[in-house]
Amino acid sequence: MATNGTNKAIHLATHSGWYRFERNGEDWQQTDRALTFWQMSCIQVDPGDRKKVYAGTEHSGMFVTIDAGKEWKRAEPNVPILEMSAMLALPGKVMVGTRPACLYVKPEGKGWEEIKGIRQGALGGTFPPNPDLAPRTRVLTTEKSGNRIYCGIEVGGILVSEDDGQNWTKRNDGLTDPDLHSILSAQKRPGLLVAACGEGVARSTDRGNKWATVTPPGGRTYGNALAEDDNGNIFLGITQDRPRTWLREGRAKTAIFKSQDGAKWEFLTDQMTGGVMEMCEGFDGDSVLVGTADGEVIKVDSKGKTKTLISGLPCINALALGA
Repeated sequence: MATNGTNKAIHLATHSGWYRFERNGEDWQQTDRALTFWQMSCIQVDPGDRKKVYAGTEHSGMFVTIDAGKEWKRAEPNVPILEMSAMLALPGKVMVGTRPACLYVKPEGKGWEEIKGIRQGALGGTFPPNPDLAPRTRVLTTEKSGNRIYCGIEVGGILVSEDDGQNWTKRNDGLTDPDLHSILSAQKRPGLLVAACGEGVARSTDRGNKWATVTPPGGRTYGNALAEDDNGNIFLGITQDRPRTWLREGRAKTAIFKSQDGAKWEFLTDQMTGGVMEMCEGFDGDSVLVGTADGEVIKVDSKGKTKTLISGLPCINALALGA
């Protein structure tokens, strides 16, 4: 998504609240900060109004701003389960994933309604490294050219809806790891899906009906984030091991790879200290923005050129472009 006059800021969801940055020449300047008491888990910008931003928290539900963060309010009513783990903003409504693994939808001007099928679809999953934790709805994404919605359960695999979320079916044929962290539905290649999982990367060319393992070589197996630029390049953020091993700077051994087809991966860069947490499309159409556990935002283009835009923040769990 290149700059179109409405995306001029980066919104960041961190372990200590929300940040907003704007470009100032070659530098990025913090223009606002709020919600500092809350550990943020996810963030979404409304597709119809780039000033409207939804921020999800680990334990206190949702906050909403309609003026790009000048004023925040708790969602009214708030999400029925306050431990939020995923969001998807769609025209006229927002979907929220929680732990325990559930899915709620709130149409504009109405209350929350639980979408049936996710609770049942998540049954049997366990959450590593702590089996006492319930599975959570980790990923929500939609097919760009249709009304198919994908839901990734950590840990429970992939669920697919063909009817705007009303009914769900499992799509795990060939998926060797149900520990879902990210699902990308390719814009430039209809039917192509890539899934980043706790023990590798999987690919489907038939909209999720069958999966095959496509983890890049080199020993990195913890797939954590996926994004696509305007040219159809798919970017993968993957680390050496799970976050509990990231005990010191650089221990995550993060790398960014690129692919056109989701099968053949080209190494781009490992020039970042913190483990990759999330990625989103860049401003210029030929890059992505990477948020790390060490509080960095790093721009990576399709040739592997890497530039740190922001540093020194708390752990960044999610990022999005908006007004």
